[in-house]
Parts: sequence; C-alpha cells; structure tokens
Amino acid sequence: MKAQLEKKFNKPIHKLFFIGIGGSSMSGLASMSLSQGFAVEGSDMITSAYVEKLEGLGVIVHIGHDYENIPADTDCVVYSAAIHENNPDMIKATDLGLPKIERSNFLGLFSHIFDKTIAVSGTHGKTTTSSMVACLLQFAKLDPSLSIGGSLSEFGGNAVVASKDFFVVEACEYVDSFLKTSHSIGIITNIEEDHLDYFTGGLPQIKESFHKFGMILPSTGLMIAYGDSQDVLDVVKDLACPVVTYGLTPRNDWHPENIEYDKIGKPSFDVFKGKDFYGHYELIIPGEHNVLDALSAIICGDFLKIPIETSISAMARFTGAKRRFEFRGEVNGINVYEDYAHHPTELKVVVDACLNYEHHKLWVVFQPHTYSRTFFFFDNFVDAFAKADYVILNDIYSDREGNDWNIYSEDLQKAIEEKYSIPTVTISAFEDIVNYLTERLCPNDLVLVAGSQTINHVAFDLVKRLKEIHNS
Repeated sequence: MKAQLEKKFNKPIHKLFFIGIGGSSMSGLASMSLSQGFAVEGSDMITSAYVEKLEGLGVIVHIGHDYENIPADTDCVVYSAAIHENNPDMIKATDLGLPKIERSNFLGLFSHIFDKTIAVSGTHGKTTTSSMVACLLQFAKLDPSLSIGGSLSEFGGNAVVASKDFFVVEACEYVDSFLKTSHSIGIITNIEEDHLDYFTGGLPQIKESFHKFGMILPSTGLMIAYGDSQDVLDVVKDLACPVVTYGLTPRNDWHPENIEYDKIGKPSFDVFKGKDFYGHYELIIPGEHNVLDALSAIICGDFLKIPIETSISAMARFTGAKRRFEFRGEVNGINVYEDYAHHPTELKVVVDACLNYEHHKLWVVFQPHTYSRTFFFFDNFVDAFAKADYVILNDIYSDREGNDWNIYSEDLQKAIEEKYSIPTVTISAFEDIVNYLTERLCPNDLVLVAGSQTINHVAFDLVKRLKEIHNS
C-alpha cells in the first residue's frame, strides 16, 4: 500500500492522520494501515469501541476536531465523506500543505494490492452479505482480507489484511464510493432510493451509479445480481462479464425452495442452481432477507469452486455481523435484540423477522438517522412499524446535515398513531427510554432496538437494568 500511496502523491508517506477515525470503515482502514507499516494518528467527535480498539493498538486519537490536532510530522491526511472543508482538522491540513485523500479513494488504492477484490453493494444487506462471503472464504481456508461495516468475531474486527489473494469489501454507493475499488466479483443485493442528499436525481441517478459499478468488472469476473428486482436487472445489462441472478422466484439462475423457520425464526431451505438441487442449508440468523444474502454468498463460493459441503458448513456456523439482529440478552422471558436498520425497507424487514420469533408483544425502539432520509421516506417509515405492538422513537440523529426539512420524530409519532393506532412515544434521553420500558415490559415480550447510530446503548442498558430488577 505504501507504494500505491507514494506513487499517487509523488513523495514518501510514513505517517497518516485520519479525520473521522472512529467510523466503522475509517477505523478499519486505520487498522489496516498499521499492518502496512504506516504510523497512524487521528481524530473524531466522540469515543467508541472502534476508537478504544485503535488506542489499544497504540494509535493516538484526539476526541474533538481542533486545529492543533494534526502533528507536524504527518505526511498524508485521510478523511471521511462526512468531513467538510471547514472542519478545523481539514483547515490545518490545508495550511500545512498536506496531501489529502477521501476514504473511498484510499480504500480504492488498497484494493489494487489484492489479486481478487469481491465488492458487495446494494441499498440493504451489504454488511451481512460481505460478512458471509468473508466467513465462507475463511472457512474454506482461503485466508481473505476484508474491509466491511460490521465487526466479525471470526476475524476479531471489521478490517484485516491477510493474504493478497482475496479482498472482501463492503461497497457503499453514497457519494459514489463504490466506483473507486478495482473489483473482479460484484454483488448487488438490491437497489432502492437512499442518500437523496447526494443522489438528487433520485432512482435514475442511483441506477446509473450501480451500472458504473458493474462496468468496472472485467470480462473474466462475475456479477451476482438480485433478479427479483427489475431495477437491479436494468443496471446489469451490457456488462463485460457474465451475470448470474438469484432471488425467491424460479426464474432466477439460483433460488431457494422449502423455506422453513423454527420457533426463534432460524431458517432452513433448499438451494437450486437452475433446475438442479444444489444443497440443503440452515442458518443461525433469522429472516427471509438473510436467506437471500446467504444465497448470494453461496453463488460466490460456487464461482470460486468452494465445495458444496464447505459452503453448507460455513453458512450453518455464520453467527452474523455485529449489530445485525444481534441478541443482547434475555431476562425474565424478555428478549432484547439490536439491529443496524436505518432505512425503512431495512426496518420493515427486521420487524417482519421478529414476527417469526415466538413472543407476546413486540416493542420497537428506533432512532432515525438524518433529517433528509426521514423527510424523503416519511410514509415508508410509518408503514415499517405497522406490525409492531408498541413504538418508542428517539430524536433524529444527524451528523452531516442540519434540519433544513423541519422534520422531527414527533411527526413520525403522530403519523404512526393516526394510521395504525399503535401506541407510540418520542423520548429523547436513553435513560428515560430504559425506564419507560422496564416499567411496562412483560414476560415473553420481544424488544428490538434499531438504528445505525448511538441508540444501541439502550439495548445494553435495558438488559443491565432488567437484570438488576429481576435478579436482585
């Protein structure tokens, strides 16, 4: 990686400074940079588990952005898309005349050092699918490197540089980040409108970007595409490489049949390659969406000539990425899960998955992320809660935009109550949410804490409080 970076900037690069180092991708890239021999330092607004892990590796992390953060011996600055030119750290980097590189471009440079990069894209399911692919390759003893959005226990994190043969990367479409990697296998899990603060042209612009993503693939590569979506089928036309489709319907090249769920929602299913039976699979993680994610990983394994028996065993052992319908605890028959869902489709899917889990009442705690997403998908968010018994909303979390849309969680609350008559409240403080729940939860209730930002603290705090109450 040093050679790629030094060639780009035509100067020796020894020390990197990451602005926004605490994000899942940025922290992973910082960790990978350490393994490549770079000295690393960085800054972020708040501490986190990612920050603490980096500090454990000896990385200095400044909490808060400040003009004095970047040391004089820095050679290059890496920054995330959420960082703007008026950020104090960015101003300092400019004043020092330091070369700067945005996160996606840095990741793109990284992808050039590997023989095969497997890029997993899509509006939803990227983290789980890329995690499944990475774990499948690991189980097949192919020693993959990876950079994904969720932490995996099998790898001790979300970013690892191992062999140079395979690099599994979560390819995000926001600000066209996924057009920077040099990938030879691509997966598109689905396409919907999202990130409309960037994709101001809506779905047509989004589809154009996904088509460009596919055009990067060489003729010797493979595109694995969700064939039940016409939008996905549209963007994979006229690619240089072969396209293999998957989905729930038999019209696809690959599809599942005989999907069944046990009492806690874990699926088992038969996989068909064309009209031929391929294998019987069982998953630990619940939901029909995970059947589809697994199917795309299975196809990738088949293309890489991984034995079917290995694929079956790997999928049966996959426990999921962190914060993807992750079990947080059971107290007095009350089960608590958390999930990263922040788009209405993701939220609806995970709520539906909860319905396969035996329970009394379903409580959904949700923290919306960004004002623009809440505004543009307002009606979809309202409908996503339709099958919940109770809803608790937290304030909208937005780290990259102001409230130009004059939208609030209370607006969602009112709409949910009016359309579905579901008891709904908006509570700002996490401690108050925990108190509200502990005063009302009954045995066999199921609690889902959803959102991509800090709301997951509620899941941990709730389990702790319930233990204090019921085990005292």
